[in-house]
Amino acid sequence: MKKIKAIYEPYMLRPMIYMTFTRFVLALFVVLLADFFISQNVGYPVKKDGFFICAFLFALLAVIAWLRMDGVKLPQIMMMRVNPAKKPSRMYGDMIDTIDERPGINFDELDDSEKDFCILIANLFCFIVFLVLAIIFQKLIPSI
Repeated sequence: MKKIKAIYEPYMLRPMIYMTFTRFVLALFVVLLADFFISQNVGYPVKKDGFFICAFLFALLAVIAWLRMDGVKLPQIMMMRVNPAKKPSRMYGDMIDTIDERPGINFDELDDSEKDFCILIANLFCFIVFLVLAIIFQKLIPSI
């Protein structure tokens, strides 16, 4: 736990929020889309199972990020980090247009331990939210 506190810096908050929001929205979209198409054919709501699957997936990804932070040698596929899409550069305007903007740090500018920390926090947050959603839908939707 001491290592986690030593890695965190305030400038890492922005990449963490972006990564968490993107992962959550994409996973929620996939679950709701699957529920829309599959539950019509099956007659069984897929939301609660989809939320459990997403919670399990995010827990697995958080464990992999934790192992990378610990320095465990993992297979090459587990050592890859997915970088968010880079913003296109502006092709117009002057330097004076951006002089008042505060410079922010991107995910690409972080070192490997900071990237793993951002990935870990984003996956843990998504895991907790999807687990809570799965438990709520488990109670609301009776078993068939």
